[in-house]
Amino acid sequence: MPDYRSLIKSIGLNESEVAVYMAALETGPAQAQLLVKKSGFSRPATYLAIDQLVQKGLMTSIVKGKRNLYAAEPPERLVDFGRSQVNVLSSKVGEIEAVIEDLRLMRKGERPTVKFYEGIEGLKAIMHDLVESHPEMTYEIANLDAVKNVFSAQELESAQKIIAKFKAKGQALLAGKVSRVREGVEARLLPAELGEFFGDVIIYGDKVAMVSFKGKVSGVIAENKVLADTYRILFGLAWKGAEDLPEFGKN
Repeated sequence: MPDYRSLIKSIGLNESEVAVYMAALETGPAQAQLLVKKSGFSRPATYLAIDQLVQKGLMTSIVKGKRNLYAAEPPERLVDFGRSQVNVLSSKVGEIEAVIEDLRLMRKGERPTVKFYEGIEGLKAIMHDLVESHPEMTYEIANLDAVKNVFSAQELESAQKIIAKFKAKGQALLAGKVSRVREGVEARLLPAELGEFFGDVIIYGDKVAMVSFKGKVSGVIAENKVLADTYRILFGLAWKGAEDLPEFGKN
C-alpha cells in the first residue's frame, strides 16, 4: 500500500497538515474536535493546521446550523497545490540565479578560504592550484635567488613542469638572477639596492598565494575577492613605479 502521508507531505505540507487533511478526507465534513481526535495532534496544532490548509485551498469551512464543519477539498486539489509549489520554487530558483554572483562574493568576503602548504610539495600544490584556476592574468613579485637557494635544480625542474603548458598572460617584478620567464609574461627586473626579501606573491583570479623561502619553506593561498582586488591594485602601483626598470628579454 502506498505511503500516502509521505507522498502528500513531499509537495510542501507539514506533518500536522497531512494528518488533518487525511482525517478530514476519511471522515467527510466534521467538527474540529473530531479532527483533533482523528489526527492525533493537539487542539492548537489541529486548529493551526486547519487554518493553513484553508489558506492553501485544501480545506473549506462549512456552517451547518450552529456548527462549524471542516471538509477536505477533493484530492485533485493536491495536484493543483503541488504544481503551484513547483512554479513558485522555479521562480525563486531563477531569482537566486540572478543574484548568485552577489551572494558568492558576500560569502567569500565574510569567510575567506585559507590553505597552508610546506616544502617543495607545497610549492607544487600552489602551482597546481594556479594552473587549475585558469586565470586570465597573473601578477607576481618574487626573489628567484631565494627560491634557488632553498630548492635543488631537480626539485625546481619538477615544479616548473607543472606550469610548462600554462598559457595565461602575466606581469612579474623579479629580483635575483633571471634566466627565463614563462611565455606571455612581462617581467621587470628589480635592482638589488631596493633591499632583500625572501618571498613570492602571486595574484590570480580571486586568490593570493604567498610563499616564504626563509627558514622553513611555507606558503598560503587565500581565496578572497576583496583581498585579491586589493593586492592587484598594490601590484599595479608597483608596476607603474617600475616603468623605468629593465625588462627581461629586452635591451
